[in-house]
Amino acid sequence: MTMHERHGDRARRLTTKALLTIGEELREARVQAGLTIRELASNTGISPAQISRIERGALRHVAYETVVALGAALGLDIPLRAYPSGEPVRDGAQLALLARFRTRLPSDLRHRTEVPLGLLGDRRAWDDVVVGPGWSLPVEAESRLHDVQALHRRFALKCRDAGVDRAILLVANTRHNRHVLRLASAEFGAAFPIPGKVALAALDRRVIPPGSAVILL
Repeated sequence: MTMHERHGDRARRLTTKALLTIGEELREARVQAGLTIRELASNTGISPAQISRIERGALRHVAYETVVALGAALGLDIPLRAYPSGEPVRDGAQLALLARFRTRLPSDLRHRTEVPLGLLGDRRAWDDVVVGPGWSLPVEAESRLHDVQALHRRFALKCRDAGVDRAILLVANTRHNRHVLRLASAEFGAAFPIPGKVALAALDRRVIPPGSAVILL
């Protein structure tokens, strides 16, 4: 998304792109199956005119169930998934958490926000990157923990794809989050081997922590 692109404009652009892509894939599958549009219509109960418009990406409003039915008739699974865009909407709690973190560290450590991973076409970004003398440390901030397994996977993938061997998971120090972390202590202990206090102490000395850590603030 460009700096001046509105969210509504971006949504319409992505919708058009998705409909064109799925239409092309459905048409290719139909042709490979040796079916005409009328034969596919007969198999699915969807009108030939509607199928034709879907294949051309010309139907701006189409039910997800309709697309799934066409895919099923052609041997295609069409899952509906949500993926981070790298441009998350920051809530007040998350912004406050990041502000507390920056205040907690020595003032001569620099911070860069929304730092892209640097991969072509990858929209993911780190919430914050702490920059010290000769080192930098990525930071992800979570104001409220939900699916810790998904969070763990997302964090690990970002570290792998960015080529970093350590990063900080910054978590708001609430009763809910402490409870979630206790329940996931075994899994998180392996992924974040350095205690948060040790990581903060290293940052206070202006040195990079020896490994990934969860810091509660």
